[in-house]
Amino acid sequence: MAMSNFEEFAQAVGRDVKVLNQKPEPKLTLTGNTLGIVGGNNVTLPLPDNVSHEIRGTGSPEGRITAEVGTTYVDVNATNGVLKWIKESGNGNTGWKVLIGDTGWRTLNSVSKLGNSFVKVRRVNNLVLYQFGGLQWGWFGIVRRGGQGYSYQPSDAERNCFIVYRGGIPTGFRTQSSLIGNIYNDNGIIYGTWYLGGNEDQNHIRFQFLNPVPTDRDIGDIRVSSISYLTDEPWPATLP
Repeated sequence: MAMSNFEEFAQAVGRDVKVLNQKPEPKLTLTGNTLGIVGGNNVTLPLPDNVSHEIRGTGSPEGRITAEVGTTYVDVNATNGVLKWIKESGNGNTGWKVLIGDTGWRTLNSVSKLGNSFVKVRRVNNLVLYQFGGLQWGWFGIVRRGGQGYSYQPSDAERNCFIVYRGGIPTGFRTQSSLIGNIYNDNGIIYGTWYLGGNEDQNHIRFQFLNPVPTDRDIGDIRVSSISYLTDEPWPATLP
């Protein structure tokens, strides 16, 4: 039996509704105050005056996110240990500084070391700290002069040795000025000094002993006085 005009009309409407339901819905994205549609245009929404605001995203905002001074940015991936940034200067996409960041302890490439001795560095916000250890009781040690891996420092080949070679302090952890402090044996008697070269002295660490480093025995009970400083370097783009 032939369909009535009404039945044909109803079926046609049903087909049109089904097709419409199958069309993908446009997807909106909001990055900071920029509203966009996938595959389409975007628009920057106005922000109220004197109202602080926070942006969420992934990765560093430097050179990527345009914002006003005082804006904060949360990296949901905590890339390279940074959770939160703040816009310190300018109205463009630069001028971001780390507000909350912690690299954790990172092991540096070191020389002259004895056994499992290590040198670690850590940056918390703008504070850089060092840790020496790896041997029994937390001691640090160096091999005898002339031993495998020993690297003398030329300004006094008998008494000085490299611990972190020239350029071994990574970008993002460096100090502008060179620093110096004491190294001790386990009884607190001074062995000599540590020296950390700044940007003008090749970013390295060396030990400078009061007496010539022995050629017949290792030194395995070294205690290193605290090394810490503030750095103005940008946050490291990669971690050691």
